[in-house]
This record gives sequence, structure tokens and C-alpha cells, in this order.
Amino acid sequence: MRKCFIARSVFPKLTHIKKLTNISHFCLIRPFMPPPWLKAYCPSAMRNENKIKMGLAMHKYALAALAILCLLTGCDSTGSLKELRTAQPTGDAYQKALAADYRTYAEDKELAYDWSTSQYFADKGLMAAYGRAIEPEKPQNWGLPITLAPEFAAAREKLMVAITNNKTLQPELTASATVAYDRWLEMQSTNANPAKVEEQRDVFFALLAKLEEAHTASTTEAAVSTATATPAPVESTSTILYFPMDSDHLGDSAQGALAELVRYVKSAGNVTVNINGHADRVGSEQYNMDLSQRRARFVLNTLKKAGVAESMMKYFAFGETDPAVPTADGVAEPKNRRVEIYIE
Repeated sequence: MRKCFIARSVFPKLTHIKKLTNISHFCLIRPFMPPPWLKAYCPSAMRNENKIKMGLAMHKYALAALAILCLLTGCDSTGSLKELRTAQPTGDAYQKALAADYRTYAEDKELAYDWSTSQYFADKGLMAAYGRAIEPEKPQNWGLPITLAPEFAAAREKLMVAITNNKTLQPELTASATVAYDRWLEMQSTNANPAKVEEQRDVFFALLAKLEEAHTASTTEAAVSTATATPAPVESTSTILYFPMDSDHLGDSAQGALAELVRYVKSAGNVTVNINGHADRVGSEQYNMDLSQRRARFVLNTLKKAGVAESMMKYFAFGETDPAVPTADGVAEPKNRRVEIYIE
């Protein structure tokens, strides 16, 4: 079991409490103690010293009690996060991705000693992990200034539409956009660094644009049926699968999305599947080109093993040349470690 963070980082040993009280003795108490030469000639100085020593003893007990109280409070506030770390998600692919992203968010807040916020979003992660319906935060609950409320309300409305349209075929991207919105809202409500707030806002809207683009690509006008009852036209759709860093295999939540994609392709009949592999900008250009090719091949081979004819599929490798989120060289951007699948 992972030890409580505050106990590990602030009070890793009980001896640290003793050191704390000793420091307070020299800084706060010792300057008021009578010097040795005065005690020899002044009995009242001796009595004053005894009083000061009694006060020091009580001071040490108070500091120790305060330290233990802080330790217990910190541990209690991260109880939800501990449970989330060991939870076995039972929801769908979107809910599993939400649980993972909220866990990351709660851990970030734990590292910042923001215990209450960490617990709040760990609780949201737990609800998602256990199959509960989770929505992005409502702006009116976060005490935003009146001038900012309309922007957040409009952004949330667009996000709700994107969640409905994309959570089945784009579970990880949809979950990332949801948590990115909550991060942006929480940062704005706590008057965080304006540059950091603006950066988080840009992250959210970039993810939202990706969701809207994916949904647009997945819908086409249906052809008019003829009297001879010709087969219904195949819709065009797209899916994005995200890969762990420096890996050509998918994580558990993305595996669920891939399984849904396999079922869709097999039921669609005569379709063409284009598989585009991508990488972030960590590593050399040639290495990332090879990595993106391996990722595309992984998806192709998975579809092939599931019974999809290889003649229906094509794959392409783009390396780091077509990022979803533009970054500087060497930046590990999760949204760029992806494979995009287009089905026509």
C-alpha cells in the first residue's frame, strides 16, 4: 500500500516532530531565557527560567498535537484517491477513461497540497470507475465572476453535445476534453496564474475542436433509396486511439475502443479502412516515423486477426509531422501519440 503523501513528504518520521519543537525552542523560547550569570545572583531569574521551561514543555506538546492532526487530516482527504488507485473500473470505455484522467487530476492536486480539490475530483473518478454518469462541472457552482460565466456556460454546452456524439467511438478523447474543461474551470475559480489559465483554456478548446471534427467526419448524407432496394450506403466515420509513451500497444481503455471499432467494421460490410499512425516529438524524426508505423501496423493486425480482410485496409505512417497539438521538439504530448482510423 502506498503511504499517505503528507506523511511521506512532510512528516516521514516522528523524529521530525521532535526536530520541529527543538527549532521552535531556539527561535522562540531561548532568547527569553535568563543568562547563567544572572541566575547566580538573582533568585527571581531562576524562578522565571522554570516558568519558561514549563511553557516550553506545553509548547512542544501543542506542536506535536498539531503535527499529528495535520497528518491525519491529510491522510483522510486522500482516502478517495487511494481507493481510485486500486479500483477495478466496471463502466464503459468512456467511463474508464474518465476515471483515469480524474485520477491524474487528483494526483496533481495532491502534489500541490490542495487536499479538498484532490478529494473532490478523486470522488468523480470513483463514480466514473463504478459506472455512474458523470457530467462536466457547472459554472454556477464555482463562484465565477459574472463577466466570465457566459463563456464557460457556452463552452460547457458545446462540450455536452460533443460528449453525446463522440463518447462511444472516441472515449479517450472525449474524457480528456471533459477533464480539461473541469481543470480550466477550477483554475479560473481559484484565480490561478492568468497565463496558466489561458494555457488550460487552449488545451480544452483544442480537444473540443478535435471532437467536433471527428463527429463531422463520421456523418454523411444518406443516399436516396431506389425502387430496386439497393444496399444502404456505408457511413463515413473516424476513430482516434491513443498510445502510451514510446509504445506500439494500447492501454486497457483504448483496447475497449478498438474492440468497438472491430465490431463496427465487421458489421459495416464492404468498406475501406485507412489507418494513420502518428507520434509525439520525443526522439529523432526517424525513430518516430518507425514508431508511428508500428502503431498503425498494430491496429491493422488487430483488425486482421478479428476477421477483417487485409485488402480492405491501408495504413500510413506520419511520424511527428502531423501533430494534433503542436509542440516544441522533445515535448511528450499524449494527444500526438495516436492512430487515426477513417472508415468509408
